[in-house]
Amino acid sequence: MKYQETLNWLFGLEARGIKFGLSNTSELLERMGYPQRSFRSIHVAGTNGKGSVSVLVASVLSMAGYRVGLYTSPHMVDFGERIRVDGVPLSHEDMLRLAETVRGISDSMASESPEKRMTFFELTTAMAFERFAEMKVDWAVVEVGMGGRLDATNVLEPEVTVITRIGIEHTEYLGATIEEISEEKAGIIKPMTPVVTAARPNAGLEVIEARARRLGSPLRVLDRSLRYHLVSSSLQGTIIEVEGSRLEAPMPGSYQAENMALAYATLMELDDPRITDEVLSQGFRATRWPGRLEVVSRNPIIILDATHTGEGAEAVAPEVRTMVGGDIILILGVLDDKDLKVMARQFGRISRIAIATSPKSKRSFPATTIEEALLPYVREVMRVEDVGEALRTALDMAAPDDAVLVTGSLYALGEARRWLDGRKGR
Repeated sequence: MKYQETLNWLFGLEARGIKFGLSNTSELLERMGYPQRSFRSIHVAGTNGKGSVSVLVASVLSMAGYRVGLYTSPHMVDFGERIRVDGVPLSHEDMLRLAETVRGISDSMASESPEKRMTFFELTTAMAFERFAEMKVDWAVVEVGMGGRLDATNVLEPEVTVITRIGIEHTEYLGATIEEISEEKAGIIKPMTPVVTAARPNAGLEVIEARARRLGSPLRVLDRSLRYHLVSSSLQGTIIEVEGSRLEAPMPGSYQAENMALAYATLMELDDPRITDEVLSQGFRATRWPGRLEVVSRNPIIILDATHTGEGAEAVAPEVRTMVGGDIILILGVLDDKDLKVMARQFGRISRIAIATSPKSKRSFPATTIEEALLPYVREVMRVEDVGEALRTALDMAAPDDAVLVTGSLYALGEARRWLDGRKGR
């Protein structure tokens, strides 16, 4: 089967929706020989920042000389970005081979019972674990897809569990209150296994504390058992000081200070003599995480940012306004399970012109809906259905000292990146 045909098959499984529960994933992995048992793991859940924490931890472990797998989602441009070993994305050839393996087993399971039909995320998780096993990784850093308790990744028995800051998201699946959502996130906590969290009082911390206490799992809470402070942040990156160490990562945004401190705390829980101060410093500096206030052009400035929640927009929008000297031209494309009102308000208020667009996903808000959400906050709002055309329009209008900000979802960023690569002949 060719690569695009295989992708079409995989993404076609999304039509089955999101299914929570571990029984099918567990059976699939059992039939594959339990690949997830061949490596040590760190499991990361949360609302905002879990990808940043994951990539920081993976970078330091690689710098320490370990072979490291990294599983994140979604991807920006190519599926292989989801499954990396030592920073190298999964190749098309390996993706085809792994997909053929899981498809054969999943078809067999589905023939036994309709209840055993697998979803997209269940299969891609199995593909990731099989890849990590065959590559003989020492460590895998695994980001939860959604929630935690019943997420396909929760078959892991990790060395450390990490829960970033928690906010309201995916309410139709995880619950309507912060307490209900936190219960799902806290479901990744395992008995007697260290937990590190950036959750806040009255925003999930109490739920995490209660579960950790019940399971006898040591809990380390950022700002309580570990102090850090922001030194500086710019479009070039962020510098923090934590427990006497000065750490710098090429990840803009002062909110990244929390993610950097959480990654530091996670690595300290490993008590690994290979993770020296120098390894920490080099690993943080070597971190690459595209699409997080990423500057891809300087004249004019083009920023790609994957913010996709209301809480994230509240943190990111003021950062952009502080870092950019000229006017901001906003391109906003959002999926229909996100808090569009808050995102439109936060990003609209910092923008001179806004362009409403719609990424090519069945889950995207129509551009007309995004336009309506932006109108109360921006003097000039345009509607351009195609993300690439929206970016072309923005660049035609931008002065040399302006900034074009593309945000709202990784889907929008992926289409913007592909358009930019096409323009450069890549």
